Amino acid sequence: MKNLHITVAYLLNLLTGFTAYSQIRIGPNSSDPLQNSASLEVKSGPYSTGSQFKGFLLPTVTTTQRNQIQNPAIGLSIFNLTTNQLEVNTSSGTIPVWTPGGAVGSGTNNSWLLSGNGGTTNANFLGTTDFTPLNFKVNNLRAGLIEPTLYSVAFGYPTLNVNATGQANTAYGAFTLPNQNTNASFNVAIGYRAMFTNTSGGVNVALGSFALEGNTTGTNNTGIGHSALRLNTSGQYNTGVGTGALAVNSSGYENTAMGANSAGKNTTGYSNLALGTDALSNNIEGYDNVSVGASSLLNGTGFANTSVGTLSLLNTTSGFYNTAVGDLAGQYNITGYFNTFIGVNAGPASGNGALVNAIAIGAESIVGSNHTVVLGNNQITSLRCNVQTISTLSDRRIKENIMLNVPGLNFINKLIPVTYNVNKKKEAVLLGYPLKNIKEDITLHSGFIAQDVEAAAKAVGYSFEGVRQEENGKYYTVGYTLFVVPLVQAVKELSTEVEQLKAELNKRDKYLNELKAQVEYIQNSLKVPTYGRNAKTK
Repeated sequence: MKNLHITVAYLLNLLTGFTAYSQIRIGPNSSDPLQNSASLEVKSGPYSTGSQFKGFLLPTVTTTQRNQIQNPAIGLSIFNLTTNQLEVNTSSGTIPVWTPGGAVGSGTNNSWLLSGNGGTTNANFLGTTDFTPLNFKVNNLRAGLIEPTLYSVAFGYPTLNVNATGQANTAYGAFTLPNQNTNASFNVAIGYRAMFTNTSGGVNVALGSFALEGNTTGTNNTGIGHSALRLNTSGQYNTGVGTGALAVNSSGYENTAMGANSAGKNTTGYSNLALGTDALSNNIEGYDNVSVGASSLLNGTGFANTSVGTLSLLNTTSGFYNTAVGDLAGQYNITGYFNTFIGVNAGPASGNGALVNAIAIGAESIVGSNHTVVLGNNQITSLRCNVQTISTLSDRRIKENIMLNVPGLNFINKLIPVTYNVNKKKEAVLLGYPLKNIKEDITLHSGFIAQDVEAAAKAVGYSFEGVRQEENGKYYTVGYTLFVVPLVQAVKELSTEVEQLKAELNKRDKYLNELKAQVEYIQNSLKVPTYGRNAKTK
């Protein structure tokens, strides 16, 4: 078996004992010339029998056995069976340094071990010494990148498309920005599958698992939290903060949602503001809405609504141009529009959610009809203002069908002024106010009974707007200021009667004066004595 091939020079040296410089080749016969730089060359093959190619077997020892080698020379090589790696003594001193692979620097161990490293200094580093990117791979796929020329940083498996040439992208986490194409820049994606499908969208921030996962071309979006803006594709200038915030937004733009599930179902709606858990969470296409407070505008699908307070406008669906301020304000509004509700639980009663242009101001104030203003709840006892009257538009240029037919004394004389107390519990039931915290009314009021006023007006054929049946006859109201008009007419009628009586009195006075003059003339002619206060004494 020809396993050894030794040069003639070497054999002569052995036989003669003369000193000579030789080269040795071990392995099968070969006509190839020896490598000039090698003292010993081991040929791997081919062999004529058995394995055609064979390796070079170093001494195999355990760590314990290795440590028993006395005074190992620098460069001595072994294969460590304990660590399963090639080791080379890189120390020229008395204490050996067994270096994996034999990498050395200044006589110390500078290699990085799979089992960890010790004794490192600030001079040690893992990286490059030139201005080229540093790449890490797992399963031959990019798992890390420090790109000094494009200012991009990535870490995770896999992360940041290897073909991407966009600038200043940051990706941390598994499957972050793996599909980004060649020109998207200034994106930050941190978390599992953050910006997973992004292709050309730039200037986005995604922090959290699945944040902006479906974004492709959308720009200037910020998604912070699990699944924030998850399904956004082309929407721009959106901000979603909180788990599920703006989760299914696709092309909606200029939306801001902060709070878990805030604006969670918005898809194409735009210019919405939702602050609070579940705020505006069921809106899909609505726009220009402001929702501040947990579950405010929870079911809203309309537009241009402003809802501030927990559960405010809770049940509003397609209503629009509504304003509600206060916890539970406008909670029973559904499709109503142009309404204003200010105060805790201010607004319509349950089952009356389609009001138009209604205003309720004050805690638990309830408005029940369209185009109506309610100030305060049924506990209000005083209404004050710096001015002494409320003015209303009264310009001749806008009035038509003007008639002088307001009754006066005929109507006023039929009115029955009374004093009374109000049963607040009956009032609450009638108007739909809550029965809690009802206080007894101890004030003695002066006024009219609405039904009496209505009867008096009908008796004289007067369509008097000072008495009204509200909410389809549910209850009556009286507008006391409107009594001024028939009172003015009554005063005018009284004034006319006074003038007539004065004229008649003047006429009678004139007649009496004339009669008196005639009597005096007769008395003087007959020389009849005058009696009374004006009689002359002789």
